[in-house]
Amino acid sequence: MADFSTQQQMQSYPSSFQPPSQPPPLLAQFQPKQQIDASAIRTELRGQLSSVSARLKLVEDRIEALRGHIELLDNSLVEKHKTVVEEVKETESGIQALRGDFDALKNVTERLAKRLEELASREEVKILERYVSLWQPMNFVTRSEIETVVKNILTDLKVRVKA
Repeated sequence: MADFSTQQQMQSYPSSFQPPSQPPPLLAQFQPKQQIDASAIRTELRGQLSSVSARLKLVEDRIEALRGHIELLDNSLVEKHKTVVEEVKETESGIQALRGDFDALKNVTERLAKRLEELASREEVKILERYVSLWQPMNFVTRSEIETVVKNILTDLKVRVKA
């Protein structure tokens, strides 16, 4: 491309004009730099390419190691999830059993409360104790005792009794 523009420049000058063979020192800095040797460029590119290739290999190895870690974590997480699900199921079944036991205890308690309501209170028992102590039932005669006494008296009086 630089050659083409210099050719255009050359055509625009009059034919008698010849460019100087050495550029002035101020313009020297704007002149194209020396052409770099192609083998040096190839060597430099090979070095950079091998460096990039080595870094790429390191990155690939790290990615592969990370994949292994992720797979290990995934397997571990799946196992942990299964364990947690089993524990939750066991806990739920335990809770259900406890609810059943609680309901059974509640029913028994309600039945006991109803029966206790039917029983006599302390005051009622004290009143009964007073009546018993007042009447003294141990001093009363039973029916069988009276029958034997009556039979004995009638036998002594020689009265016949139908049995």
